[in-house]
Amino acid sequence: MKKILALVCSLILLVSGVAVYAGCSVDDDTIVVGVTNYPPMDYPDESGEWIGFDAELAEKAFGELGYEVEFKEIVWETKIVSLNSGEIDVIWNGMTVTEELQEAILLSEPYMVNQQVLVIRTEDADKYTSQADLAEAGTIAFEGGSAADNILSEMEGISEDQLLSMDKQADTFLEVKSGSSDVAVVDIALAKDMAGQGDFTDLMYVDVGFASEDFAVGFRKEDTELCAQIDELLAKYKEDGTMDELGEKYGVAV
Repeated sequence: MKKILALVCSLILLVSGVAVYAGCSVDDDTIVVGVTNYPPMDYPDESGEWIGFDAELAEKAFGELGYEVEFKEIVWETKIVSLNSGEIDVIWNGMTVTEELQEAILLSEPYMVNQQVLVIRTEDADKYTSQADLAEAGTIAFEGGSAADNILSEMEGISEDQLLSMDKQADTFLEVKSGSSDVAVVDIALAKDMAGQGDFTDLMYVDVGFASEDFAVGFRKEDTELCAQIDELLAKYKEDGTMDELGEKYGVAV
C-alpha cells in the first residue's frame, strides 16, 4: 500500500456503488492506520485490540476495499511526518481539518462535526464560564498538534508560559485532576467520554462557545484514488445508517 497509485489492477468490480479491485497484483494488502488512544474514537480494549467509532469505521471501509487494517499508535504532533514518511498509510483518529493539514496532506470529505471544550475540576465551575477566563488560568493543558493547540496559540491574553503541551489528549485529564493544570482544552467527544466518569468523577467539561470543526481522514497527497474510494464509502455509511449505529454504540453525535 506504500505506493498505492503505482498498483495496477486489471479488473474493476462495482460493489454497492464503490469501485474495488479484483485480481490485483499487490505488494501489501494491509493498510496501516495511524491512531492515538482517544476514546471513544480509537482506543485499545482489555485484550489490546483497537476499538472505537473511527476504528470500526476504518475496518469496515478498508475491508470493503479488500484490505486488512493494522492500527499503529503515533505521536499526534508528528502525524504529518509519520504519514508522509510511510510509517503509516492513513490518519483516522478524530482529526480536525486545519489549513496546515490541507496544505500538507490529502483530506477526505468531512464526516463528523467536532468542537473544543474546557475540562476543569468540578469545584472550579464558577471560575471558567467563558473563553476569556482562560487568561486567568495558571496552566492550560492540551495535546500537541491538536485543534486545541491551534486555538490556544492564536488566543489573545494567553502566554506561552501558561501552555502545557501533552503527547495525548487523555493525559490532560490527569494534569487537571492532579492540580498540575487548572484547565484542559480537548475535543468534546473525548470530554463526554471521560469527564465525570471512572477516575475522573471530580472533573467536568464546559462549552465556552468555540467554533465547530470538521473531522476528516488523512492520506498522502498522491493517494487520490484511495481517498476518493473512502469518500464514496463515507457517503454510503451516512445514508445506510452505519454511522448512526456506530454513533449510538460509542455515544458519538454524528
